[in-house]
Amino acid sequence: MVNKEISREKVLMVAAGIIMAAVFLIPVFSGKYQAIVAAAVAANPMYAFFIVAFARFLAIVIAPLPGQSVAFMSMAVMPWWQAWAANFIGADTGAVVAFLIARKFREPVAARFTGLADLHKFEAALSGRTRFWGFLGLRFVAAGALDFFSYAAGLTKIPFRTFLLATVLADIPITLAFFYFGGMAAQYGVYIMVAFIALFMVASAVMGRYVMKENGKR
Repeated sequence: MVNKEISREKVLMVAAGIIMAAVFLIPVFSGKYQAIVAAAVAANPMYAFFIVAFARFLAIVIAPLPGQSVAFMSMAVMPWWQAWAANFIGADTGAVVAFLIARKFREPVAARFTGLADLHKFEAALSGRTRFWGFLGLRFVAAGALDFFSYAAGLTKIPFRTFLLATVLADIPITLAFFYFGGMAAQYGVYIMVAFIALFMVASAVMGRYVMKENGKR
């Protein structure tokens, strides 16, 4: 019965993820809808800010949801600094909540919000890294996996203060660079922006896997 319930949850999360990706990606690739959304954002900047921040928050707390699509859309229709602020606040607030969920309820609950294999991978890499600079270094290379990273950190003995400070210090330069240069790329067309984002994510993933692999050898 429990397995059926978990399977039902996964199906619902996948369905929600597909819907969320479609809603946020259509304005990116459709010039007509992009113009409509951009006009709506310009007319209601605070509402747009809240929607983007809340969507990024949900995508971190409920890990299968595609937060990248929210970032793409905001980058295409908002000034880069506004897109950065909304994504940064939403994602980092979500990271704090994910950490606290894992710290309070441990693996049985954390695994419901994120993949168990990814959770174990990050937990193994983080174990013993209670010193600030070691944790900060790993946080930098795990830039593209804030959701898994936050849940895994909550399962370790890392102090909350260390987690929070390292998360903020790592995310500020990474996300500023991402949204500034991504916003510039968006001015030259959606496919230039997508190419930049793809290169950024691939570089982050390759670096993260390398560090995880090297950490596993120790």
